[in-house]
Amino acid sequence: MFGTAGNAREGHRKARVMSISARFFGAAVVAVLLSAPLSLRVASASAVPPCTAKQLTIADVGTHTVGNRAVTKIDIVNNSATTCSISGYPRLEFQRFSGAIAPVNRTQTASDANYKTPGPSTVSVASLGHANFLLGYPRVDAHSNTCAPISTIIVGGFAGGGTLKLPDSIAPCTSVNVSPFFVPEAK
Repeated sequence: MFGTAGNAREGHRKARVMSISARFFGAAVVAVLLSAPLSLRVASASAVPPCTAKQLTIADVGTHTVGNRAVTKIDIVNNSATTCSISGYPRLEFQRFSGAIAPVNRTQTASDANYKTPGPSTVSVASLGHANFLLGYPRVDAHSNTCAPISTIIVGGFAGGGTLKLPDSIAPCTSVNVSPFFVPEAK
């Protein structure tokens, strides 16, 4: 009899300690989450609806050259009032000044000779927030001739639908490395 009552008291004490521990750790997790920056407290990207092209604007924010290679950074801004998500790689077409689509091979890669990005994932873009992708390409062809510029980059691949058109005059020759969408680091 003593052994049974002792075991019951011991079990009750363990349950009480576990309950207190759970409340303490639960409060600690809430405190950590509340002290985290707002960007880390946003709902997981899977719970965020996909962006549509209507929510976004696009801009070329500059080209960096190293030797005969160039990397152009493309910036996308979410102009809507709600957070949305973008996944994977942009779908691209390059339009010539004549209106014809240029025959440019596109390779999806997280790294180029001049850049390295995180691999493809789903990124959340807050209202007025930014997402980027990079284009890495040779500036001259195999015969050292300067490549013909294109007039427009057409960007698609948004799960929410639509395309964005970016008037631009990059000259990617016949191939382009395309990075996945990523959220730029805070400055």
